[in-house]
Amino acid sequence: MGHWCRICDRNRANEKFSAKGHKNHICKDCAKKPKEDIEIIDQEQEILRYLNQSNISPKNLSRLEQLAKSQNQRIAELAAIVLEVGRIKPHKRRRLKFLARGHRELLRKLDDTGLIMAHYDG
Repeated sequence: MGHWCRICDRNRANEKFSAKGHKNHICKDCAKKPKEDIEIIDQEQEILRYLNQSNISPKNLSRLEQLAKSQNQRIAELAAIVLEVGRIKPHKRRRLKFLARGHRELLRKLDDTGLIMAHYDG
C-alpha cells in the first residue's frame, strides 16, 4: 500500500521512508533536499489550502500576513494575493463570481499565478 509523501505528493513504497519519514510523511528522496526547499513547498501548499477552505478566518489572515513578508518572492506574492482575497471575500461560496463582478484585477492575478485552480481543488 505504501505511504504518501507530502513534499513530492506521491504514494511511495514503505521502503522509501525512514522511521522519522513515516511520521512526517517525507520520503527518503525528499528528505535529502535542503530544508529551505522543503519549507518553501510546505508554505506554498499551505497557501493553496487557504483558498480551498470554506472560510479564510482572521487567524488565517494573520498567518498570510506573515507569509507575505517571506524572503522568497513567490511565497510572498502568493500570500499577498490570497490575503487580498481573504480580506475582500473570506467565504468561498460564490467567491469567484464576486471577484469577477467587482475585482477583475484580483481575479486576473489569481489566474496568472495559477491560484484559481486551487480554488476548484477539494
